[in-house]
Amino acid sequence: MGSHEKPENDGLLSDQSSTVTRAHVEDGVDEEQARRAIADVVGHPKFWLAPVAAVVGLMCLMAAMYMGAVVNPTKNLHNFPIALVNEDVGGSTAEGQPKQNFGDQIVKSMVPTAAKSGIVLTETDRTTALRDLNSGKAYGVVYLGPNFTNVAINMGRSAAPLIQIKPEQPKIEVYINRGSGTFASSITTIFAERVGTQVNAEFGKQMTATVRQQLAANNLDFSGAAQLALSAPVDVAVTEPAPLPDGSANGLSAFYFTLLLILAGFTGAMMVSVIVDGTLGQLPVEFGPLFLLRKRLPISRWGTLAAKWTIMLIIAALQSALYLAVCAAVGTSLPNSFVLWLFSVLAITAVGITASAMMAAFGNLGLILNLVFFVILGLPSSGGTVPLEASPRIFEWLAKVEPMHQVYVGVRAILYFDADFGAGFGESIVVCIVGLIVGLLLGVLVTKWYDRRDWHRLPDQIALPPRLAKLTE
Repeated sequence: MGSHEKPENDGLLSDQSSTVTRAHVEDGVDEEQARRAIADVVGHPKFWLAPVAAVVGLMCLMAAMYMGAVVNPTKNLHNFPIALVNEDVGGSTAEGQPKQNFGDQIVKSMVPTAAKSGIVLTETDRTTALRDLNSGKAYGVVYLGPNFTNVAINMGRSAAPLIQIKPEQPKIEVYINRGSGTFASSITTIFAERVGTQVNAEFGKQMTATVRQQLAANNLDFSGAAQLALSAPVDVAVTEPAPLPDGSANGLSAFYFTLLLILAGFTGAMMVSVIVDGTLGQLPVEFGPLFLLRKRLPISRWGTLAAKWTIMLIIAALQSALYLAVCAAVGTSLPNSFVLWLFSVLAITAVGITASAMMAAFGNLGLILNLVFFVILGLPSSGGTVPLEASPRIFEWLAKVEPMHQVYVGVRAILYFDADFGAGFGESIVVCIVGLIVGLLLGVLVTKWYDRRDWHRLPDQIALPPRLAKLTE
């Protein structure tokens, strides 16, 4: 065990060489030589450049990813799925007149207008539309009822002074589900407002002109109140057929729970690696001024990794249960809690084993690769805050391989969609298992290959090529 004692020299030499310890002298290293070596290293630009470049580069990448994902969702909107149901059966404005279907006219105008803003309206039946809404496949449903045309016609007739008909507005209903994400519901609500503006502008102008023509033909007055009512005849109402229960954080609890799972696997793997390596004598253990380097145990790389994996499996089971306990204590809605626990164990294990394998394969570089893969690229491509259809397309591509998105889809399905396999739960399980297998294969193959080549974790174990040796020195 080394100590941080000052050399016996006093005065200026003692102050300037405080970084040179008694251990150097005891090891036969000349104090002056040690001081010059330290000055050479600290005075070289590489000493400052490497950490600065690493931190600044990673933080700039993080800024680009996070800000690029959220800064302009309206501009980045693409393939945003909303189901469209038109059950309008049509009706006749007067005897002898051809049958009209105002619902068809509105839909014909609405679909291309929505497409220009990146929203895809897919016509389907009501049952399918609601099933897609309640499984996260559609972010909203636009519904026109069977009596839309007849209600509109009666509203026009009510403008005639001699006809006593209680006016009723034709209605377009827009359904949302906050389980698909708060931001997605917000986009659908904004779309509903735009639909109301567009439909009332076009359809209101048409109805006003038609009623004015009919009243003029019968020498009847067109009152100001009737004109005002017909200028905005359609009521566009946003409703939520299946509201989320209390304790769902308005649709954000799934994202934050996903974040907890990823951090448990990623950060847990790093902590386990440091503690295990210190216990096995591979790394020093420091507690304040105490610097302890245990006797290095002759354990293989594969044996070390297997020990870390075993610990991560124990952590996954225990931490998942504790997460549920904490969430229940703070009032989080936790339907299907046992299923959520099982899935959490799978997710933490998959992330933890893969992160440990990355560090075993790449050493210190594996820490940075894990940070980039699991966190920096994972958060903006998760779809948990801003839907992927409102982010640049690169995040949609990343989501296909990023664990955070796949875990989020599974957690969302458990919490909001009754663990429905059709809501992405089944796919999420498959992806987690595939990721777990990849991590296992990477760890086993690489560590056993290192061991077979006798590349043990010992100083100067591997003879480096001259250029690489010069770089490391």
